[in-house]
Amino acid sequence: MKFSSLLVAWLVASSLLSAQTPPPQPVAFRIGSVRFDRPEGWNYSRPADGVRAALLEKKTGGVPLIITFTRFPAGSGGSVQANVDRWIGQFLSTETPAEILKPAGTALPLTTVKLAGTMRGGVPGGPAQDTPASLLLGAILESPDGLVITKLAGLKTAVSREEKVFANLVRVAAGRAP
Repeated sequence: MKFSSLLVAWLVASSLLSAQTPPPQPVAFRIGSVRFDRPEGWNYSRPADGVRAALLEKKTGGVPLIITFTRFPAGSGGSVQANVDRWIGQFLSTETPAEILKPAGTALPLTTVKLAGTMRGGVPGGPAQDTPASLLLGAILESPDGLVITKLAGLKTAVSREEKVFANLVRVAAGRAP
């Protein structure tokens, strides 16, 4: 009788401890055939919305930031230019023209976009009103199995602190052959 009571107590305690322990974070993850390395300090999760393939989340200066990853199989999701145009259309006004780069020397074709200004409808996770002083960093990787689109948008002060991390994340992923 004592043994079964001890066993039940141990099972309850171990289940409570495991419920409080967050799952381990992957070092790397794949979106389609493209491998990304999770940056230090960012938490990986799979969203429940069915549109995005993955999220990376972090608080910087008390402001939550989210890097989204979306995959469109070949022939869907529009062209690279259509996606760039969609991002530009998310801004009511910009401080400067969009900075669009197509770096050479990557295994996968890569297009990066940087936009600063007033974002229509606010920033992800923020209020639903137009938000001045916003920054959007976007990247489109063209893999053999389709487009992988990643985006970080939010208040310029917070996003600019993570700009090098974002640039490295997409540059390293684009530099690998799938």
